[in-house]
This record gives sequence, structure tokens and C-alpha cells, in this order.
Amino acid sequence: MKYLILILMIINLNANGIKLPIAMKADFIQKITNPKKKVLLYKGRVVMDNKSRFKWIYMKPTKKDVCSNGKSVTVVDHDLEQVTFYKLKKSFNLSQILKNAKHYKGQIYTAKYRGKLYTIVLDSSSKIEQIAYRDNMDNIVNIHFENLHTLSKVPSYNIFECKYPNDYDLISG
Repeated sequence: MKYLILILMIINLNANGIKLPIAMKADFIQKITNPKKKVLLYKGRVVMDNKSRFKWIYMKPTKKDVCSNGKSVTVVDHDLEQVTFYKLKKSFNLSQILKNAKHYKGQIYTAKYRGKLYTIVLDSSSKIEQIAYRDNMDNIVNIHFENLHTLSKVPSYNIFECKYPNDYDLISG
């Protein structure tokens, strides 16, 4: 979960020639490959802004929403009918990650931050197309964005809220 939060926020910043929008929305495919080469594939939609707010809506293989205001995260698991609330104990300096980004070749940039290497791939119009890294459990995480639309103004706060039925179980993480 922590690595997802970081990746979600990276898209909203500007550094070293990587032009990032005030806000964006996109479809995504998230591929996670574990050390035994088992692959998990998730699909959904994301909306985020440059104030570290985001909402990931997972549609396949499970239905789940992950929302953040930059200080806390709410995860709504519709299959389990539960909502988990997390406080972010360690905030990431996302602007520092992108400030550390170095052009590698073509539309590929790399950045080292807190001992991790992040690879950022831009499309032909310099929008983020992919982000890849190795998480704390040695999984390779690759997030590919499709149908990316930049927004010229920051969306209203309520678009980033996770909504859930009153009868879901509530858990503090």
C-alpha cells in the first residue's frame, strides 16, 4: 500500500524537464511481479492533483477504492465490505524524487530516493506513461497509464473522497 501512495503522488509534480499537470485523470494497469515471478494485474482509473490528493478506483480483479488527502489514506474494499483508515507515518518527499530524476535515454528518466530506484517513462508528448520500481517486499511494480487527461484546474475536494455504505466494517490501521 505504501508504494502505491508514492507512485500516485509522483505524477503531480514538476522536475528536471518532466512536465506534470496541476491535476490529471487516467486509466491504469498496475502489474506487480513477485520474486517468484508470479504476476498480479490490476486495472482501474485514477484521479489526482498536485496537492498530493488522489483516488485510485480498482475495477479488476477486485473492486477497491484508495483515497488520500496527503496525510491519511482510506481503503474501501468492496469485496470484503470493509473500510480501513491509515495515517501516513512517513511522508515521502516526492518533489525530491523528481528533482533527483536524471535523463537516462529517450523518454526514460531514473531517480534514486531513500535507497530505491524509480524509472519514469514519458510518452511522445512528455506525459507520464509508466512508473516502475521495486517495493519493500522485492516486488517489481509497473504502473502504465492510458487515456491520460490533464486538468487545467484542481478538482474539488469531494472527488477525492472514498464513499462507502454505512454497513461496511470500519478499521483503523
